[in-house]
Amino acid sequence: MRRPGCVPATDIEELFCQIQEVAGLLVSTYGLTIRTTEPLKDEQVQEALVHLFRKVPTLRLCFRRQKDVFWACEMNREHIDFKAVDRSDQLKLQEELMNHQFNNSEGPLWCARLLQHNSCGGTTSPGLEASFPYSRSLILANHHGIADGTTNCRTVNCFLRILDDVIAGNPIDDSEQLGELASGDETAALLAAMEEEIKKNVDDLEQTLEEYKKKLESEKLLCRAFPNQDDPNYITKIVSETLDEETTSRFFRRCKQEGVTVNSGFAALMNCSVVDLVREMGMKQDNYSIQMIHAVNMRRYWQGDVSRALGCHIAVISQHETLTQQWRDNFWQYTRNLHTNVHESLKDKGPLKYWIYYFMVKGDDAIGKMLKERPEEDSDYCLANIGNLDHLIPTEGDHARLAHLVRTTQCWNERVCLMLHSLRGRLLYNLCYTSDSLTEQQAHRLTDLIFQNLKDMI
Repeated sequence: MRRPGCVPATDIEELFCQIQEVAGLLVSTYGLTIRTTEPLKDEQVQEALVHLFRKVPTLRLCFRRQKDVFWACEMNREHIDFKAVDRSDQLKLQEELMNHQFNNSEGPLWCARLLQHNSCGGTTSPGLEASFPYSRSLILANHHGIADGTTNCRTVNCFLRILDDVIAGNPIDDSEQLGELASGDETAALLAAMEEEIKKNVDDLEQTLEEYKKKLESEKLLCRAFPNQDDPNYITKIVSETLDEETTSRFFRRCKQEGVTVNSGFAALMNCSVVDLVREMGMKQDNYSIQMIHAVNMRRYWQGDVSRALGCHIAVISQHETLTQQWRDNFWQYTRNLHTNVHESLKDKGPLKYWIYYFMVKGDDAIGKMLKERPEEDSDYCLANIGNLDHLIPTEGDHARLAHLVRTTQCWNERVCLMLHSLRGRLLYNLCYTSDSLTEQQAHRLTDLIFQNLKDMI
């Protein structure tokens, strides 16, 4: 764990910081719909955010550069970027905040926007309205370099606890910290050991890199079907859907019966629905190749208790899938195969191999090239599934409760990113896509196909 002050930034912090500096990109947003027993006041939210700043180390983080070395530092002052805005269009504001510019060297690297009364981004608990009749939406946006999904969800839970105490007038102990900034040394050590092992197998390495390069540089299916316009002023847009409780339960049960995870089940649905979409657009062929990446929480490979490890500790695995136009004939067998491939890759420390192979193929100046211009797509899409958030966000206060949560991330090298989680028994789907890769009509059609196929397959 890292102590306050300034320490060298981790590789992922440095990468995300460079992208933020050069392109003003890589922002995550969390749209909270909060229901309360009494009308929620602006000053109550602001007070809760001040306590949150004091209790969560990542919210006090900034990045400074000295002689081409990035340092992760604690801010020199207490400052909260909070505004109450006279708006009710939560998704539109989340799209705008994904282009928010943060002051890397001074901080804060996050902000909060409170929407007007009765603004509601959705609900996962329809019964809440009777006991919690008032609703407001709050959007938290952050530089992705300070927090991954796990850290952000734990921060949301901490905020909900604090807000409930503020409304109740309870004392709050700011010295009690949510966790500690993790150094990422465990991941760095694993990477070094894996690279050494890979380089020992010289005979296999050349062929492996050739196969990897071929997949990485191949034209992606979505790009073939919908050629990118490469608009320099593109934005990341959002399609958000909440699956009803009954259908969510049926889907989860069917996945369990078929011996696959919900992640594998939804990845298969996404792949098959992409095939349906491109066929509707006129791309008729027998087989379709799809390249997808899965976001992975690297804490899974660490030793000991990681429950208090804060920061951004993510990587990806890459999967190459081939589907036929008749995928409905054997959907669950295809899903089981996909599930096996994903879990074998995770077991084999696939995220480490992806990172190492990527730089072997792209060269030592891969980051520099990436920052000079908008990079080519490494995949058709990224799936970022954080699972059941009831474990990360369990708080159900007496005065304030979370009714809905929209998670988004800014797209850059991946033009499409699917954010998935469940909350209070419902599956929440947030499709993030660049405005120059899909039209709104195409993004909504893809979403319709996914949920229609889900219902057909269960």
